[in-house]
Amino acid sequence: MKKIAYILLPSLILCGLVAAGYGVGRYVAGERFKKVISWVEKGENLASVLAVSPLNDEQRNNYAKAYTAASVDAGAISWSVPNQPTPFVGTAPSPGQHLNAYINSWQMRNKQELQMPKQKGVYRIFLTGGSTAYGSGAPSQESTIGSLLEKRLNDELSKKNNLHYEVFTFANPAWASTQERIAIENYLSELQPDLILSLSGNNDVFWGDAGRNVLWFSAFADDYFRTLANEGLLMAGRKELADLPHAKPVEGPVPSEMVAYRLEKNTRLGAHALENMGVQWIFFLQPTLSVTKKPLTPRERDFLSKSKKYYEECYQAIVKRLSVVDARNFKFVNLAGIFDQYGSAEDMFLDQFHFGDKGNAVIANAMFTTLLPRLGSTPQAD
Repeated sequence: MKKIAYILLPSLILCGLVAAGYGVGRYVAGERFKKVISWVEKGENLASVLAVSPLNDEQRNNYAKAYTAASVDAGAISWSVPNQPTPFVGTAPSPGQHLNAYINSWQMRNKQELQMPKQKGVYRIFLTGGSTAYGSGAPSQESTIGSLLEKRLNDELSKKNNLHYEVFTFANPAWASTQERIAIENYLSELQPDLILSLSGNNDVFWGDAGRNVLWFSAFADDYFRTLANEGLLMAGRKELADLPHAKPVEGPVPSEMVAYRLEKNTRLGAHALENMGVQWIFFLQPTLSVTKKPLTPRERDFLSKSKKYYEECYQAIVKRLSVVDARNFKFVNLAGIFDQYGSAEDMFLDQFHFGDKGNAVIANAMFTTLLPRLGSTPQAD
């Protein structure tokens, strides 16, 4: 027995040390993963974003001025929706309920599922874009731009045209026009659309201001999954993924003409993909605080970007280029000045790029007004 004990004891001690080391290693690695994940999770709801962002008291405490209700539960409002890796666009919203946001199995911000093939008597619209189109800051699923537009279409046109209107929102915070164009070409065009809408342009300028080429870059959620992959590789004793030098930002902002050119390129490519299918695409240039002529409230003024002049130059270049895109199935609508009519006593902007339900309703109504001449008489749904 003593011989057996002498033989087994070192082995048992070694196994114990290995197990302890493995456990400590897993704990340390797990803590690193948790740190990365918790940092990203802070951006999932409006309350957390307000808490961690460098804001003054007026910005942080009076966000409810951008909403119709006097009291808003910021902790329940979806901001940066959890993403998951998604074919060709990098990442997109993860299906499920995320606070007040419902993402269906098609990764669209809708409670209802998309039916394929499309039912008879259905007029199907897809809305794509970045965080504003997604509804970051919307106090409910029903107060997103897509939901508000769908309701008005059905309330005012459904009986007249004997059609049921669907508006499915396939949008994602931080997407630029490239992700939107790829989504249109590869995904939405295959889902029997009658009409495609985009609420876009702002993020192309945002990424241009950061020195990024929107035709070849990774957005925030893409970088998050890359970070997780690197943590896993390090944990396994492997090398991290190498940086891609041609996807990194350049020094200084991208010239405004180049921002507009790249956006125009995406619109021409997307329109070409839809043309043979007989599908119209209406591109709405997103309103943004830096280009509005609205007299600003003190809170709105505090959100003005130091890059205001750059946004103005980029928007001017975008309007110039997209106004003359000659694709027969493409229409450009400039919503940059949609809030100019409001005064300095009314907060419409939640921050530089986003809106509460008040702003969302203004945008949805403008979209409806644009669609009315096309849909006012009975259209032919597939």
